[in-house]
Amino acid sequence: MIDFTDTINVCAKNGDRLTDDARYLHDFDRYASSYALSKIAQEEYAKCFILKLVSAGALEWTQEVRRSLNHHVSKQLMVIILEYVNPDYDDFLEMINNGSSLQQPRKVSDAINIYIHEILRRWQSQNWAWVEEPEYDSEAKRVFDGRDDKIKQDALYTKIFKDGKGIDSTDKFTKEISYKEIEKADRYGCFMGNSENDYRYKKIVDLISLLKE
Repeated sequence: MIDFTDTINVCAKNGDRLTDDARYLHDFDRYASSYALSKIAQEEYAKCFILKLVSAGALEWTQEVRRSLNHHVSKQLMVIILEYVNPDYDDFLEMINNGSSLQQPRKVSDAINIYIHEILRRWQSQNWAWVEEPEYDSEAKRVFDGRDDKIKQDALYTKIFKDGKGIDSTDKFTKEISYKEIEKADRYGCFMGNSENDYRYKKIVDLISLLKE
């Protein structure tokens, strides 16, 4: 078994740097750039999470898993799972109050299924196919379709249309939107240092281990 401790620490340190830079940009009202860096920081923590899943034996260190470390959609699916294992404090209190804190949202199960089946297994074999096409949760499907990544691109690049006209989409990234993504990145980074005893993390490890088979 490969020891990924140092690699996870390197990735987490880079995620911390990106989050700090996003916060600095936010303070200078550069909200679009701050948003984009926050999303990239989240993907860096997602990379740590994939490595942790390999270390836990939930995933094997295959060519496909290694490829997923550089695949934006794979990492964005992991972000959905990270939001489940380390939710916002107010959201967690609400889940406790309504009795749903022990439940696993469908979007989390679907994010795992998409990562394992639609990405890793299709990379393994182009002949792999469902007997019946599944209906995925809208948030997980949005990530799978690349729409979340497109929003991140809008925060960085000018859109050019078929008629040659360009449009600046950066003004839609507000102070509140930027801050929300920074806060998420902070939570995911904190989770990297203390996760092994978390019951939700263990639940994810068990589920992925089962699907892997």
